[in-house]
Amino acid sequence: MSDGAFLSIQDVERLLADPSPVARADTATKVASAYSRRALNATERELAQAIIAALARDAEASVRQALAEHLRQSDDLPRSLALRMARDIAAVATPLLQHSPVFTDADLIDLLQAVSPQHQSAIAGRAAVSSELADALIAHAAEPAVVVLIGNRGARLGPSQMGSALDRFPDSRGVGDALARHPDLPPKFAARLIAQVSDALREALIARYHIPPAMAADTMMQLRERTLLGLLGDGAEPPALADLVADLQKRGQLGSTLVLRALSGGDLVFFEQALAQLAGISLANARLLIHDPGRRGLAAIYQRCRLPQDYFKMTEAVVELARGFDFVRGAAERAEFAEMVTAMMLADYAALWDPQEQRWLSRRRSRAQAAQRMVA
Repeated sequence: MSDGAFLSIQDVERLLADPSPVARADTATKVASAYSRRALNATERELAQAIIAALARDAEASVRQALAEHLRQSDDLPRSLALRMARDIAAVATPLLQHSPVFTDADLIDLLQAVSPQHQSAIAGRAAVSSELADALIAHAAEPAVVVLIGNRGARLGPSQMGSALDRFPDSRGVGDALARHPDLPPKFAARLIAQVSDALREALIARYHIPPAMAADTMMQLRERTLLGLLGDGAEPPALADLVADLQKRGQLGSTLVLRALSGGDLVFFEQALAQLAGISLANARLLIHDPGRRGLAAIYQRCRLPQDYFKMTEAVVELARGFDFVRGAAERAEFAEMVTAMMLADYAALWDPQEQRWLSRRRSRAQAAQRMVA
């Protein structure tokens, strides 16, 4: 017997004299610890495997749990035994499901469809979760496990997985909160989360994605739409904005109210991208039509996008006002333009907006003025 003998004569005598669950759990701990440390010779290892297999069938959960706790890091635990223990009660299975290196992704994917949410959460909390395993968890696991997965920084989660989680649990506070905390949350998902996350996380999203706080104070029905206007902040990069606008259209949220409200707040870049998406043309071509000096191009794309005729004169005025502004070059000019547009809305086009909209325009104007002062 090696120097690291896993059971002494005294251990055996004690077990024979006191076969209680406590004594058996102590035996399980000693055998499993020695096995995991590779402190056994070949003969002892074979004997230890037989003892482990017997203890894994022990009637007392505490015995099986002690065994699992001390075998969770073993990289040569027989796979068949590990799979059997993984289907045990959660207290026994969890240490192995979360830590054991003997499981393959295929093993875990098979297991997660046949075990409890607690088992699934253990799988979702593994130190490394592949994209394939993440897909399976999002598709089949219960909500608590998906929350654990999203909060696991060792999980490979991309925009497609985050979108799938949102689609499957659209009203889940837990999923929403976990996504809001994720460092790689794509901007296009932030607006979908605003109305379902906690107040604290809503404030965090507002700050992180430069969503005007006044928008978040509106009623929840209007909040889902209005927060989109400030989602990426002034001067957003066209690819990111295009991604957002495309997602809005896919979800049926790129309506005329949103598009025209964005324009009334001075967000010409969003307006251009939205019309390009609605008209099914490139952004460059949309801009040529919108800014056609003869104005026929603007009328054509406006009609093609089926925007309400009552707002066309307003749209013409905003586009005309935009001539001479360089929206790419600096925040100062964007803020100045937003201030001028909102002032024009309140002075010349107030009849188009109800009192609540007018209050929003006033707040938007105040923020634009404050932005100009900060730049100065």
